[in-house]
Amino acid sequence: MKKNITVQCKNISKVPLTKKNIETLIEDLLDKLNVKTLKINLIFCTDRELKDLNAEFRNKNEVTDILTFPNSDDFPHGLKIKEKIKINGDIFIARDHSLKKAVIKKISHTLELKHLIIHGVLHLLNYDHKETDDDFLEIEESILGNKIH
Repeated sequence: MKKNITVQCKNISKVPLTKKNIETLIEDLLDKLNVKTLKINLIFCTDRELKDLNAEFRNKNEVTDILTFPNSDDFPHGLKIKEKIKINGDIFIARDHSLKKAVIKKISHTLELKHLIIHGVLHLLNYDHKETDDDFLEIEESILGNKIH
């Protein structure tokens, strides 16, 4: 079955990745997980924008590096990845905050952004920190190596 992957990027010129880099990364992840369809909006935003979203949707008045919002019409809560459903959603990544985290972790900004993109896609695929934290780590490291944690 042919893959149907659509990635729309906003403000990509402000990060050290190309749309092709991102599409290849996501294709590699979906191959590993046997997922055929994904449609996402990937938005690289300011720390302030992400802080405002975090306050509005999570009641946390602090910046975070990533927020992921599944489109509930296409991804009813509780469906599992094995059902190979159509996934839609938005991933917001804070550009400056991700750079700060990369410096702290002593990795490149590119690697940190790739890590966050994978992390966001996993959330859209219903991976949850409470139940699948080990799976998160295993999948992220299988794509990017163990330098990300």
